[in-house]
Amino acid sequence: MRTPASPPERSTMTTAPAVEAVRVSEKLGYLAANFGNIILSTVIGSFLLIYLTDQVGLGAAAVGTLLLVARIVDGATDPIAGFVIDHLPRTRWGRFRSYLLIGGGIGAIAFAALFVVPGMAGPALVAAWITYLIWGLAFDLMDIPLNALLPAMSGSPRTRGQLAAIKGATYLGGTVVVIAVTLPVVTLLGGGALAWQVYAVIVALVSFALTATGALLVRERVVPSTPAPYHFSDMRALFLSSRAVPVLLTSKVATSAANAALMAGIPFFFTYYVGEAGLVSAVALVMAAPMLAGSLVGPSLGHRVGFKPVYLLSLIVAVLGIGSILLLPDRGGAVYLLCFAITGLGFGGAVALNYALLAELTDFVEVKGGFRTEGTLAAIGSFAAKAGAGIGGALVAYVLALTGYVPGTEQTSAARSGIALAQAGVPASLVLIGGLVFLSYPITKRVAEQTRTALAAKEELR
Repeated sequence: MRTPASPPERSTMTTAPAVEAVRVSEKLGYLAANFGNIILSTVIGSFLLIYLTDQVGLGAAAVGTLLLVARIVDGATDPIAGFVIDHLPRTRWGRFRSYLLIGGGIGAIAFAALFVVPGMAGPALVAAWITYLIWGLAFDLMDIPLNALLPAMSGSPRTRGQLAAIKGATYLGGTVVVIAVTLPVVTLLGGGALAWQVYAVIVALVSFALTATGALLVRERVVPSTPAPYHFSDMRALFLSSRAVPVLLTSKVATSAANAALMAGIPFFFTYYVGEAGLVSAVALVMAAPMLAGSLVGPSLGHRVGFKPVYLLSLIVAVLGIGSILLLPDRGGAVYLLCFAITGLGFGGAVALNYALLAELTDFVEVKGGFRTEGTLAAIGSFAAKAGAGIGGALVAYVLALTGYVPGTEQTSAARSGIALAQAGVPASLVLIGGLVFLSYPITKRVAEQTRTALAAKEELR
């Protein structure tokens, strides 16, 4: 990787001034696009496992292997997808908006197929593998351009913090809404596999409408000064130039796995451990306010003291909340709802700060290497989220299978203990791993300020 003092002649990458304020309509559009994104991934993360086991009839271990292998294989292609998106022709809409619109349509179709095809075509396990792999590839086309938009919409740290807060709050709010309404709506539609399939089609249509709205309303301001900022061979140097990229990637894998395990465990925990399936919707509502508070306060506080310490603090709060479930066996729904509320506060801050950290890392990489890589870094983040989702979902499925979970019946004592372990022990352990890794993250508040100063100096010389 080249140093800022001697950037390559082919690409002295700088960014155009980006001081124009982001309008309220753009922020609303950005909110809409992120909401359209998260409702798809939340339905899959929270309900695909129980749909495939309880409705389609697949074994928990078989589904766990599917979630793990397919997501990692799919995620491994994300850096290539990010490189391609970084080098796609710039349209009159900018570098990412038009591809977000196209990807939103493809992703919505693939999402609906993931629920419809395995429930209607056999063999079901083969159909699930095929549609899940297609879904992962299709989701890249909407997820990577969306994540690349944040650093492209504004160069202002304060505005980026606001956009990260919007993104985090929307993701968390979307998660809450999906968890709260999914089972009641499926029941209203008649229950059973067909009801799930109709629900999936409805969600897909809503997602595309929201994504299209966002693509139409937002605007890109930070643009590279050359159309081809870097070559494919530079990606390895990008990853190895500083520990910032691998540390953030590894930490995000762990925390994404924790979040996936947390969400996947909720239907099993409240249905079979607590014995009150109605609390699946209640837990979403209980987590809503703390999640929102964390997603708003986290980036704001991070702007003042640095994103790194606030991110670590958020992870500590999440561990305390979800880990408490293991220390409080058979205490009833109200106690567990309080544990989830505390967990929501921690995850709210961590999720929002993830996007602020990624935008900060984009600037850091530009100073280090002389080229701008929103698409590739967004793809690395997408890979981390996918790998984490696969690991978290698979761990929940494997724990259930190993401890004797049987769908639709009263669970044995061992199975109930396994459900509690899957719901609390797995995500708490993963958050701890993510936090320990993140301790070595090198971009402190001081480094971030030095990075912005260096970019401003390069802009003056351009």
